[in-house]
Amino acid sequence: MTVSLDERAFATPNVLCKDLGDEAVLLDLGTETYFGLDPVGTRFWKLVTTAPTIRDAIEAMLEEYDVAPDELLRDMSALIDDLVSRGLLRIGRA
Repeated sequence: MTVSLDERAFATPNVLCKDLGDEAVLLDLGTETYFGLDPVGTRFWKLVTTAPTIRDAIEAMLEEYDVAPDELLRDMSALIDDLVSRGLLRIGRA
């Protein structure tokens, strides 16, 4: 992860999130491109865009899912990096 866990994640202004059952689709209204999230990705999106810090979102995921901390951090870091590179998420100070 290229960002600090003590930073906060924000959905970019042009992003619309549509829940589809336990999954979700992110739509970038500026580019009209879609990005699909599986159930775990959807839960993380909801947590990371509302939690005070990325660390808080990761800790909530660790409480909800039976997963090794290193594995979760690696997977969610990759998701954050992907979402930031696509312009769907931005990172700022908490």
